[in-house]
Amino acid sequence: MRFSFLSVCIGFVLAFGTSMSYATKSVSSSEVSRRQLLMKTKNNADNMRSFCSGMYKCLDIKYEACTEADLKPWPKIEYDNEFCGPYKEIVKRGFSLDVNAPMMTDIFMRLGRQYRAIYSSEGTLPLEVNEISYLFDNMPFTADLINAYLESEYTLEYNSLNRRYFSGSNGHGLSGDFYWALQDSAGTKTMLRNMFFGYGYAQILKWSLKGTAVAYLDMDLVAPRKLKYKLTAVVFPANSVLNSIMQLRVFKSVVNSKIDDVVNDIKKAASMYYGGNRKPLKENAKLQTPENKRHIAEYDKVVAGGSWKLGDAERLDRSRMELSKPKPVVKPAEPKEKKETIESPDFRANTYIIKE
Repeated sequence: MRFSFLSVCIGFVLAFGTSMSYATKSVSSSEVSRRQLLMKTKNNADNMRSFCSGMYKCLDIKYEACTEADLKPWPKIEYDNEFCGPYKEIVKRGFSLDVNAPMMTDIFMRLGRQYRAIYSSEGTLPLEVNEISYLFDNMPFTADLINAYLESEYTLEYNSLNRRYFSGSNGHGLSGDFYWALQDSAGTKTMLRNMFFGYGYAQILKWSLKGTAVAYLDMDLVAPRKLKYKLTAVVFPANSVLNSIMQLRVFKSVVNSKIDDVVNDIKKAASMYYGGNRKPLKENAKLQTPENKRHIAEYDKVVAGGSWKLGDAERLDRSRMELSKPKPVVKPAEPKEKKETIESPDFRANTYIIKE
């Protein structure tokens, strides 16, 4: 009897566990056609296989538009928690699984590839949340501000009106084009939980490299004007040779040092600004434009305790555009002929009453 009871209990637990597991979600061809997927994956068989097999093995999402060959796992990949971790992290953060969402297939087809290298960097920045929000919301000004204090050559430019696409360079071998995929984590901690996807170019030691990466930038205010950050980048080497190079300890060390250089430049410029050094603000030519003078005034208010939320810059730009539009010319109303009312004698005289 004990054995029978134990068997029933184990059977119940196994059945319950099975019922709690995630069932495979099937996406019909009417929702996502093969033609759509081929276009999204650049009509490349390896891209298609990486996308289809990765989504199926890591997220239990099976597209009917994917063939059996597309769904076949790559032989050298173990689809374990380590490999599938970035998939689940991205979904947990709220990234859309709609294939029509910006960069969706670009990101997931790269996550499904064999080669990847992971870099991470941690530290603190001497900034408040409102201040970092302003600087991210006005990237070209941020680059100009750092350059004014350090005589550096940073560039940051938005490539879209909504400021989600941007380009940047440190002026010394690092540059890239990026998409700001997430600005929060599933709707919480705006500006403090970010995800980027981009194409980068780097001159590191004797190597000239280019590639793609997904990066998370997580921040938390741990003390007044002390913002703790962690940057994690998942980089996708194009081939085995690049993968071997990017896994080298010396290579990772150099990459981290370049990240630290950027962070240290931000710290130096911030220290000079908060220390009351206004000379660069008055003498640097790029900061004398009407737009940058407005930015300086706005940033001073934020530093003094004013509020700034991510997206305020775009909203203010829209308001300024509306105000700058020429107002339509209103023509004076033309005098109209007076209509005779029903009380007018002439009206009554000219009205015929039809009798049955």
